[in-house]
Amino acid sequence: MLYYIVNADGMKGLGHSILLIVDGEGCGRVFSFNGMQRSLGENLLGKSGVGKMSVGVMMAEETTAFLQTGDLNLDGDQLTDNYDMALYRPITTEEFHVILERLTPYIAAQEQYLTLHEKWEAEEDTGKKADYKQALNQLGQDKSLPLYQIYTNNCDHAARILASSVDLDLRDYTHHAWRLTPNGNFKAFGRKAKDWGVMTLGEQSLAEQILMLLIIF
Repeated sequence: MLYYIVNADGMKGLGHSILLIVDGEGCGRVFSFNGMQRSLGENLLGKSGVGKMSVGVMMAEETTAFLQTGDLNLDGDQLTDNYDMALYRPITTEEFHVILERLTPYIAAQEQYLTLHEKWEAEEDTGKKADYKQALNQLGQDKSLPLYQIYTNNCDHAARILASSVDLDLRDYTHHAWRLTPNGNFKAFGRKAKDWGVMTLGEQSLAEQILMLLIIF
């Protein structure tokens, strides 16, 4: 199964999106994309940078409990939180592996950044340290990489890009009709997603219900 999931009150009420894929034995893998290289202030100014693709693994019992309660308790950015709603659809074993393969450039960019950052931190020679710093800055502007940019390639974009590798309707939506926020995209695509089911995860608070009702962007 494939689940496109939103935390309605995540990111100050704009929402936070994750993707969950479940294998034939019921075990889940969850993916959450966040900024790593830039500070919050730099992100809000629109600066791009290498992002962190947090990956969590759950046994079948944990996956079932998460889908029932919405409570996620894993290591990683936004992987310890309460999630609210999901769009879901069945996928084949082949599609399961297509999504995993689509993760490769995210993980590769992350590892490249961390390797450079470790060298920069450990270097004592001022000149070489400056070279590593320049390399890090250049990496954060390399358009061949799936960089994190809070307005054009954030958590929700990444979740939809991964899922659209096996879903043509979501691919079309992502290319032509996306909204500004995770909550807005979840609602807008949900209205068009004829091959997807919709479900709530656990009980939603009044604030979460209002956010999902009112958000339109």
